[in-house]
Amino acid sequence: MGSQSEEASNLKGSIRLGSYLRKLRAGYGYSLRRVEERARAEGGEIDNSQLSRYEKGICYPSFDKLRILANVFNVSIQSFSDVVDLEEYEDLKPASGDANELQEQAIASLKSGDIGLAFAMLERAIELLTERPLDAETQEQIGRARVNQAAVLTRLGKLALAEQELRNALRLSDRLSLRLQARALLALAGIHADQGDHFLSEMEADRAYHIATQESMDVLAAHALNSHGHVMHQRGRAAEAIERFREAARLFTQSGEAFEALRSRINVGACYVALGKYREGIRLLRESLVEARSGGHRHLEALAWSNLGEAYYRQSDPRRAKGCFRESDALAMYNNEKHPAILFFNAYYEWKMAQESENPTRERIAFGRLKALRSTLERRSPEVAAFDDHVERGRADA
Repeated sequence: MGSQSEEASNLKGSIRLGSYLRKLRAGYGYSLRRVEERARAEGGEIDNSQLSRYEKGICYPSFDKLRILANVFNVSIQSFSDVVDLEEYEDLKPASGDANELQEQAIASLKSGDIGLAFAMLERAIELLTERPLDAETQEQIGRARVNQAAVLTRLGKLALAEQELRNALRLSDRLSLRLQARALLALAGIHADQGDHFLSEMEADRAYHIATQESMDVLAAHALNSHGHVMHQRGRAAEAIERFREAARLFTQSGEAFEALRSRINVGACYVALGKYREGIRLLRESLVEARSGGHRHLEALAWSNLGEAYYRQSDPRRAKGCFRESDALAMYNNEKHPAILFFNAYYEWKMAQESENPTRERIAFGRLKALRSTLERRSPEVAAFDDHVERGRADA
């Protein structure tokens, strides 16, 4: 009976998933029969004819089969689900075109917020580039396209696939420009920080920084310092993080990157708050708030309000804290623009304050917002980790 229900659920396959499985197998140099042997070593059964049907998109693997294949190919099981999700952009992929022009159009689409179109164009560009003879120029273009595609996938919340694109790009590292290597390492550092792997993130940010400083690439060096500072902050090393953020702000200012310099100064203010130096932290955050407002930077204004809210919460001033979080929410939900990480941060402290004031109604409302927002986040910030731990404890106690 079980096998019949499995066959029923597998009637419709996925061409995209099948192609992905075939690429994974080719990357390892495995035959169908070799995958069958590796699956058996992982404690499962996937015969070669079954795998062939998966690869052709004839049927869809059960969850148990996907788990075994994830172990065989050393990928996360989430990547399979993400691959299938991307089928919705298949119709946006151009049938032909120039790979370089497609890359430029994809970057423009990403900047304008049309992320699905950017993904489809970059996927087509990569396909066209891999059909060319692999000379040094083509390999650089493939590496650039993969790094750009990783940025798109990160925006889509497909972190496992973004990581794979970056690793594929870095396999060409001896044939890639140093600028592109630094960009790929920085992107990996960001993904690993979001996943809570601070050790890897710190290593990758350091490597990117050394490449950037050796080649006098100040903006990339500043981004690497920012990335390193975020990891230090999350690991409770706020004093060291301040040094990184300040140097990043200096380099950004020197390079004319006012937006990024302002973001770094907001990070400095947040670090002072984490150190318990509230007066200095609030002063810096209020200065940054004025600058963000005058520059029309809604996202940075929302970020500054959020950090001010945390400062007042830590000072046991819930009235001011709530006011700050309301200001931040209004900025983070403007029109169709939403910043779930900021909204989650605000809801987390609203939830904490409701608990502490023993207000069960507000606590339930804030908890409901956190649950809704959590599904849109892959980033493992301290607030996300604390909320996840609370939910897991509740399940264990149930």
